[in-house]
Order: sequence, then C-alpha cells, then structure tokens
Amino acid sequence: MSQAIELREYQKQTIDRLKSALKDGHKRPVVQAPTGAGKTVIAAALVNMAREKGRKVLFCVPALSLIDQTVERFRQNGIFDLGVIQGIHDLTDYSQPVQVCSVQTLARRNIPQADLVIVDEAHVMFKLYQKWFNEDRWKNIPFIGLTATPWSKGMGAEGLWDHLIVATTTSKLIDDGSLSDFRVYAP
Repeated sequence: MSQAIELREYQKQTIDRLKSALKDGHKRPVVQAPTGAGKTVIAAALVNMAREKGRKVLFCVPALSLIDQTVERFRQNGIFDLGVIQGIHDLTDYSQPVQVCSVQTLARRNIPQADLVIVDEAHVMFKLYQKWFNEDRWKNIPFIGLTATPWSKGMGAEGLWDHLIVATTTSKLIDDGSLSDFRVYAP
C-alpha cells in the first residue's frame, strides 16, 4: 500500500489531532474542513494506516454519486483492496477489508464488522446513525465524521459525535494558494 498523494501540512496535523482525540477516549470525532481541503485524501490516509495494521474499514457516503468518486480517490491513494456496498455495483465484494458503503443500503442490510468507520458528509443525518453508533458491538469502534458544515440539527445528539477537529479554514486555503480567491456579487 502506498500513498500516491502527498499530504499537506494541515492534513498531517489533522490526522495527528485525530489520533490524540482517539487516545483521549473520544470515539466519535468529527473533522471539519472546507470544500476543497481534501477530506477524502485525509480519509484515504486513515484507511491506509488502518490497513497497515490489518484492520477493516467502512467508509460511508450519503449519496450514490459519491461511491465511485470515493473509489477513484482511494485508488489514487493506493487502496485497491476495496468493495462497494450499494444496491447493485460492479465492485460488490464483501470479502474486501475496505468497504465504500451507501448509508441507505447499510440501513437495509447486515452491517459487516469493521475496526474503523468513516462517515463522509457527517452533517447529513440518518436514523441509522443513532441506532448503529449505540449498538453494543459498535460502542468501542471509532467512527470518524467528515464534513464542511458540522452544525446540522441532530449532530450533537447523545451518543453521536463527541469531539470537533477543525482542519483548516477557507481563508487559510486561499492564503496558501490551495484555493482560488473569490468575489461575491450577490447574496
């Protein structure tokens, strides 16, 4: 497993802060990073680290359009031992240690055991999360949320997310030249 995309400094720091949060006992940290900050690249680095330890990972997305996009980004980062859990998909293979999952499909099937769960677009709330996060067999499994907007109704509910890590800001990304500056012409 190799990591094809070099992590930026704030991405490395975010991963270090996630490791610290997990060591401090947080089981459900959320990473907030603006659009374009590379949340999926951070996730791919986490997946690679988990795979180096022989761990199984579920990466959950709220929209079918994100399945293939995630698979492509993971492959760019050296992750090839993956399957897809979606209604019907060419990459369906439950034997793979990394599964890119549609939340809607998981809600209708038995969720395979994993050592790490990453929830993309964590601000999009599903009833499944409240149930899943609090099941006995999942209570000690880390769930890491990724979002640009961690203030949606329900995110602070008991048993869901327990820690917030702000990776970077839009203005820092613009100042670093990672994002283009913008002008607002109308509200």
